[in-house]
Amino acid sequence: MMSSTARVSLRFAQHLVLILPLLAAANLSAQGAPMVQVQPANSAPAGTVTGTVTGTVYAQDTRRPIRFAQVQLVSVTSVTNPSGGGRFGGSNFGASGARTEVDGTFTATNVAPGDYYVTASALGYVSERALLTVAAANGADPAQLVAALPTVHVDAGTANSVAVTLQRGGTVGGKLLWEDGSPAAGISITAVNPAAPPGSQISPLILALPQGSFGLSTTTDDRGEFRIAGLPGSDYQIQALLPASRQNGFGAARGGVVSVLRVYAPGVFRKSAAKSYTVRAGDERTDVRIVIDLRSLRTVSGQVNSSDATQNVASGGVTITDASDSSLVLRGTIAADGSFNVRYVPPGNYVLAINGASTRASVGFRGGGTSTEPVVSFQPLSQPIVVTDTDLSGFTASLVPVQAQH
Repeated sequence: MMSSTARVSLRFAQHLVLILPLLAAANLSAQGAPMVQVQPANSAPAGTVTGTVTGTVYAQDTRRPIRFAQVQLVSVTSVTNPSGGGRFGGSNFGASGARTEVDGTFTATNVAPGDYYVTASALGYVSERALLTVAAANGADPAQLVAALPTVHVDAGTANSVAVTLQRGGTVGGKLLWEDGSPAAGISITAVNPAAPPGSQISPLILALPQGSFGLSTTTDDRGEFRIAGLPGSDYQIQALLPASRQNGFGAARGGVVSVLRVYAPGVFRKSAAKSYTVRAGDERTDVRIVIDLRSLRTVSGQVNSSDATQNVASGGVTITDASDSSLVLRGTIAADGSFNVRYVPPGNYVLAINGASTRASVGFRGGGTSTEPVVSFQPLSQPIVVTDTDLSGFTASLVPVQAQH
């Protein structure tokens, strides 16, 4: 029989076997081992003879190398013929990546042979995808834009070099306050380019490029202050995003019905009334001020019933859309007793729509459970409403049953 001391020694040896590789890796890093790592998911299949790409990433404004920039080699085939194999598809196995070191150089190894677009990104600088999106929105040909990107040809067993230059982006910042002057902390802020097309309308050539570190959003700090950097030169509207519906657990939010109130600088609720801010490369704007007056917002509540007295409406979605500006949309859910409540509605003229209503109540994260009772759905309904300077309560709707299904 093994003694307790022997068992402890055995456990220690087992843990040591697991820990030693981690200690060795940490020691190499501390001694200055290269920090560049190729993304394993983008590596070529085992047995493929690969090549290496080296290079340097520079800042356009200072001409100095950029440390710890993210570099991506994107297969030309995957961009020009995305149907060849998925998001980064094609026969060249998609994309390889690396990160620059302290001198701005990078080394990407295990790169499959082929032609690659070379893109890079770093905080405060504009990603190629962002630049091309803005240029295409202004009328430039996406194919010509993509063709102008730096490229590198990789042969098996060879090393190739390339230089990449990043443009410093513009910055927009400011302060978000409640109507009483206190800071609005922890609120999401987004810069919106009103001229940019929706994501679904952006050229697939541009969408195939990496997003990079380019971001349009941030969060206010404890002073209500915010700052968004790395913006491509353009006009922007600045919006704050407020959760506008009280959800009780997963069931109430079933189907993703979570209402968000968008407040545009300087403090309006409709995109058509928002102020635009011009940002150019290298600009540092700090003059955005948004004041959110929650006291002016109202609640719309009511009851949804069935025209058949033997049935009860127990679930569904409620949408309130501004009649003159479709960017203002608020949503709510129908509770098991047929009631609904939509908060933070600015005064104005709206269309209230009810969709997806049924006799099955939303229960838990996975939906309506395993009941064998027939489920009756109801015809959608829409009706104009007017929200004034008081809450709109007592709204009622009678829905017509459509069919029963198990």
